[in-house]
Amino acid sequence: MNSPGWSDSELLSELSKALEEQRVDENVIRAAQAAFTWRTVDAELEVLSLCTGPELAGAAQVRGTGPDSPRTFTFRGERLSVEWEIDDSGLMGQLTPPGPGLVTLITSAGPQATAEADEVGFFTLPPPPSGPMRLDCRLGTDHFVTEWVTM
Repeated sequence: MNSPGWSDSELLSELSKALEEQRVDENVIRAAQAAFTWRTVDAELEVLSLCTGPELAGAAQVRGTGPDSPRTFTFRGERLSVEWEIDDSGLMGQLTPPGPGLVTLITSAGPQATAEADEVGFFTLPPPPSGPMRLDCRLGTDHFVTEWVTM
């Protein structure tokens, strides 16, 4: 059955145009592949959750009122807590319970920087780039990651 004003060839031509695949931007494809690659990275890790309870409202999570004020985050798990502060000079953090370890700054593009935590669990990293980030913490054979946060 034909629609008024449409011939079979015109209808088939319009249908084939509608079914043509549109080109997808390479950046979108790379981002999707990176997200797919990272989908199971947490399977064997203990994920440290961002503390957002009433005890952390205001000063404990974000100190100061200006845009240049340092931001403080606290993440907790069953066996480890990580607190870090970010300002223009970089990221300073503390592992609790204190102890040596290896801390890596991870972004959506992958690992960006690694630092050794000293015997009291203190570490420093360079300022993270804008966008999502997390910390990967290795203490002996134990492996922990924080939830993703956006800077």
